[in-house]
Amino acid sequence: MKWYTVAETLRQAVDAGLSVSVQRSGVVPGVIAWDACDCGLIAISVNQIYPSEMFPELLTNSSGSCDASHEVAEIIIQVVRCAPQPAEPNFAPTVAELDTSAQEILRDAHELMKFARETLCAMESNGDIYAWILRPLTAQGPSGSCVGNELRVLVGLLRG
Repeated sequence: MKWYTVAETLRQAVDAGLSVSVQRSGVVPGVIAWDACDCGLIAISVNQIYPSEMFPELLTNSSGSCDASHEVAEIIIQVVRCAPQPAEPNFAPTVAELDTSAQEILRDAHELMKFARETLCAMESNGDIYAWILRPLTAQGPSGSCVGNELRVLVGLLRG
Protein backbone atom coordinates (compact mmCIF):
# COMPACT_ATOMS: atom_id res chain seq x y z
CA MET A 1 0.00 0.00 0.00
CA LYS A 2 3.03 2.31 0.11
CA TRP A 3 2.55 3.46 -3.50
CA TYR A 4 -1.17 3.92 -3.01
CA THR A 5 -0.41 6.13 0.01
CA VAL A 6 1.92 8.33 -2.06
CA ALA A 7 -0.63 8.58 -4.90
CA GLU A 8 -3.52 9.33 -2.54
CA THR A 9 -1.52 12.01 -0.72
CA LEU A 10 -0.84 13.70 -4.06
CA ARG A 11 -4.49 13.37 -5.08
CA GLN A 12 -5.72 14.99 -1.88
CA ALA A 13 -3.29 17.89 -2.22
CA VAL A 14 -4.17 18.64 -5.84
CA ASP A 15 -7.89 18.21 -5.19
CA ALA A 16 -7.79 20.59 -2.22
CA GLY A 17 -5.61 23.11 -4.04
CA LEU A 18 -7.50 23.63 -7.29
CA SER A 19 -9.25 27.00 -7.53
CA VAL A 20 -12.13 25.36 -9.40
CA SER A 21 -13.10 22.03 -7.86
CA VAL A 22 -13.71 18.87 -9.86
CA GLN A 23 -16.65 16.49 -9.74
CA ARG A 24 -14.61 13.26 -9.74
CA SER A 25 -11.27 12.57 -8.10
CA GLY A 26 -9.49 9.32 -7.40
CA VAL A 27 -6.55 6.97 -7.63
CA VAL A 28 -7.29 4.62 -10.54
CA PRO A 29 -5.80 1.31 -11.69
CA GLY A 30 -3.83 1.09 -14.93
CA VAL A 31 -4.06 3.56 -17.78
CA ILE A 32 -6.23 6.58 -17.05
CA ALA A 33 -9.48 6.39 -19.03
CA TRP A 34 -11.62 9.39 -19.80
CA ASP A 35 -14.92 7.55 -19.51
CA ALA A 36 -16.50 10.86 -18.59
CA CYS A 37 -14.77 14.03 -17.53
CA ASP A 38 -17.97 15.42 -15.96
CA CYS A 39 -16.48 18.88 -16.42
CA GLY A 40 -13.83 18.02 -13.88
CA LEU A 41 -11.65 14.99 -13.15
CA ILE A 42 -8.48 14.31 -11.20
CA ALA A 43 -7.11 10.85 -11.90
CA ILE A 44 -3.87 9.46 -10.50
CA SER A 45 -2.28 6.19 -11.53
CA VAL A 46 0.95 4.41 -10.60
CA ASN A 47 2.29 3.62 -14.07
CA GLN A 48 5.46 1.65 -13.37
CA ILE A 49 7.52 0.48 -10.40
CA TYR A 50 11.11 -0.69 -10.62
CA PRO A 51 14.23 -1.36 -8.50
CA SER A 52 17.01 1.22 -8.43
CA GLU A 53 20.43 1.53 -6.90
CA MET A 54 20.83 5.18 -7.91
CA PHE A 55 17.61 7.24 -8.14
CA PRO A 56 15.94 7.44 -10.64
CA GLU A 57 17.86 4.95 -12.78
CA LEU A 58 16.47 1.48 -13.45
CA LEU A 59 18.63 -1.30 -12.03
CA THR A 60 19.58 -3.32 -15.11
CA ASN A 61 21.49 -6.10 -13.34
CA SER A 62 18.74 -8.60 -12.60
CA SER A 63 20.83 -10.45 -10.03
CA GLY A 64 21.15 -7.20 -8.07
CA SER A 65 17.37 -6.65 -7.89
CA CYS A 66 17.19 -8.53 -4.59
CA ASP A 67 19.59 -6.06 -3.03
CA ALA A 68 18.45 -2.81 -4.70
CA SER A 69 18.36 -0.07 -2.10
CA HIS A 70 15.52 1.91 -3.71
CA GLU A 71 12.21 1.38 -5.42
CA VAL A 72 11.05 3.98 -7.94
CA ALA A 73 7.56 4.58 -9.28
CA GLU A 74 6.29 6.76 -12.08
CA ILE A 75 3.04 8.37 -10.94
CA ILE A 76 0.75 10.02 -13.48
CA ILE A 77 -1.55 12.86 -12.42
CA GLN A 78 -4.19 14.18 -14.81
CA VAL A 79 -6.55 17.11 -14.32
CA VAL A 80 -9.22 17.10 -17.02
CA ARG A 81 -12.02 19.52 -17.87
CA CYS A 82 -14.79 19.65 -20.46
CA ALA A 83 -13.64 21.01 -23.80
CA PRO A 84 -15.69 23.52 -25.79
CA GLN A 85 -18.01 21.59 -28.11
CA PRO A 86 -19.40 22.30 -31.56
CA ALA A 87 -22.87 23.85 -31.53
CA GLU A 88 -25.28 25.18 -34.10
CA PRO A 89 -25.31 27.31 -36.17
CA ASN A 90 -21.54 27.30 -36.97
CA PHE A 91 -20.61 23.91 -35.48
CA ALA A 92 -17.37 25.29 -34.10
CA PRO A 93 -16.64 26.60 -30.61
CA THR A 94 -16.30 30.36 -30.50
CA VAL A 95 -12.94 32.01 -29.98
CA ALA A 96 -14.25 33.27 -26.62
CA GLU A 97 -15.14 29.71 -25.54
CA LEU A 98 -11.69 28.46 -26.59
CA ASP A 99 -10.03 31.36 -24.76
CA THR A 100 -11.98 30.64 -21.55
CA SER A 101 -11.04 26.96 -21.80
CA ALA A 102 -7.37 27.84 -22.34
CA GLN A 103 -7.37 30.04 -19.23
CA GLU A 104 -8.93 27.25 -17.16
CA ILE A 105 -6.46 24.62 -18.40
CA LEU A 106 -3.45 26.89 -17.85
CA ARG A 107 -4.64 27.75 -14.31
CA ASP A 108 -5.01 24.01 -13.64
CA ALA A 109 -1.47 23.44 -15.01
CA HIS A 110 0.00 26.01 -12.63
CA GLU A 111 -1.92 24.68 -9.63
CA LEU A 112 -1.20 21.04 -10.46
CA MET A 113 2.55 21.69 -10.58
CA LYS A 114 2.48 23.91 -7.49
CA PHE A 115 0.59 21.52 -5.23
CA ALA A 116 2.39 18.40 -6.47
CA ARG A 117 5.76 20.10 -5.85
CA GLU A 118 4.78 21.37 -2.38
CA THR A 119 3.42 17.97 -1.38
CA LEU A 120 6.49 16.09 -2.61
CA CYS A 121 8.79 18.55 -0.81
CA ALA A 122 6.88 17.99 2.43
CA MET A 123 6.90 14.19 1.97
CA GLU A 124 10.66 14.24 1.38
CA SER A 125 11.25 16.48 4.43
CA ASN A 126 9.14 14.14 6.57
CA GLY A 127 11.05 11.07 5.34
CA ASP A 128 7.94 9.59 3.68
CA ILE A 129 9.79 9.43 0.35
CA TYR A 130 13.48 9.33 -0.54
CA ALA A 131 13.58 11.51 -3.65
CA TRP A 132 11.42 12.83 -6.47
CA ILE A 133 11.55 14.43 -9.92
CA LEU A 134 8.78 16.30 -11.73
CA ARG A 135 8.70 15.48 -15.45
CA PRO A 136 7.42 18.07 -17.96
CA LEU A 137 3.72 18.82 -17.72
CA THR A 138 2.01 17.99 -21.03
CA ALA A 139 -1.31 19.06 -22.51
CA GLN A 140 -3.87 16.29 -23.03
CA GLY A 141 -6.59 16.30 -25.67
CA PRO A 142 -8.91 17.57 -26.65
CA SER A 143 -10.34 14.12 -27.08
CA GLY A 144 -14.08 13.66 -27.16
CA SER A 145 -15.37 16.28 -24.79
CA CYS A 146 -12.27 16.38 -22.56
CA VAL A 147 -9.11 18.48 -22.40
CA GLY A 148 -6.53 18.89 -19.66
CA ASN A 149 -3.02 18.37 -18.32
CA GLU A 150 -0.83 15.44 -17.36
CA LEU A 151 2.07 15.54 -14.92
CA ARG A 152 4.37 12.57 -14.47
CA VAL A 153 6.40 12.28 -11.29
CA LEU A 154 9.21 9.89 -10.42
CA VAL A 155 9.23 9.07 -6.72
CA GLY A 156 11.79 7.02 -4.84
CA LEU A 157 11.33 5.02 -1.66
CA LEU A 158 13.96 3.23 0.36
CA ARG A 159 13.40 -0.51 0.28
CA GLY A 160 12.98 -2.46 3.45
